[in-house]
Amino acid sequence: MQKSTLLISALLLASSAFGAKADCLWLAGDALSYGWSLDDATAILSTPEDAALFTGTVYLQGGKDFKFLTTTDFGNEEYGSAPDATLVDGTIAIAKGKGDTGYGKIQVPEDANYLITVNTTAMSATIVKSVYQEKPVNTASLFLVGDATPNGWDVMKGTPLYQNPAEPYVLSNPAIAMTAGSFKIAAELKGACSFDAKYWYFRNADDAAKIARAQEGDLQWSIPEDGNYSVSVNLNTDAIDVDKVVPTAIDSVLAGESAPAEYYTLEGIRVENPGRGIYLRKCGSTVTKLYVK
Repeated sequence: MQKSTLLISALLLASSAFGAKADCLWLAGDALSYGWSLDDATAILSTPEDAALFTGTVYLQGGKDFKFLTTTDFGNEEYGSAPDATLVDGTIAIAKGKGDTGYGKIQVPEDANYLITVNTTAMSATIVKSVYQEKPVNTASLFLVGDATPNGWDVMKGTPLYQNPAEPYVLSNPAIAMTAGSFKIAAELKGACSFDAKYWYFRNADDAAKIARAQEGDLQWSIPEDGNYSVSVNLNTDAIDVDKVVPTAIDSVLAGESAPAEYYTLEGIRVENPGRGIYLRKCGSTVTKLYVK
């Protein structure tokens, strides 16, 4: 039994260490707090609506280089500035290549938290100062990993938590299909593939509603039953909220499938202009869940 467990763990680690994750662009460079260390690199995430549009907020040092990587290893497809392109009014043309060939490094003018958006279809990026500047933001994404999560213990397939653009220290996902089991939180994916505790957030030993970095004992959060769960983490306060989502049914609409979209709260209250939060979108007889950032 022990040999089988070790073999399964080794196979999972080998597959995770490949370093490719389609919804991530990793940042590396002297402009980042961790420099060129990919074990410690954070990733901006593609939006659920557009796989080619990546966004996130991170602290960058002015006048220093950085670039975007599609894997957690150098030498694969990477993005940087297009030849002779510079950041003008927060916008820059980008190019892709390998091994520092086919693109240039990017620089920002001053130290600050920057809201970054990269469009790999239009081959452009916007890099503008974030509205939030109280503390440096060094983590642009987090990932849930565990037997309660959709992809189990495969670290590189961890379920993402997305930043709130106005409050980038808050990362959340409003509807994760979970099964009874447990999970913990990977902070940096490449480092987390080693399962070294310093790359993980664990359940605080004294307060289950708090996260703890690099804690001993591999304490995890428990999911008591199958269902959709919302998870939110506040990195400034170390608070974590894990709640089961119980959708409220809305009466069917007699209009056809071509009817205009209508939006409702989970309590069934119609909303004309949805703000940030979770809503039900009804178009004819089709109802889908929508998360507005």
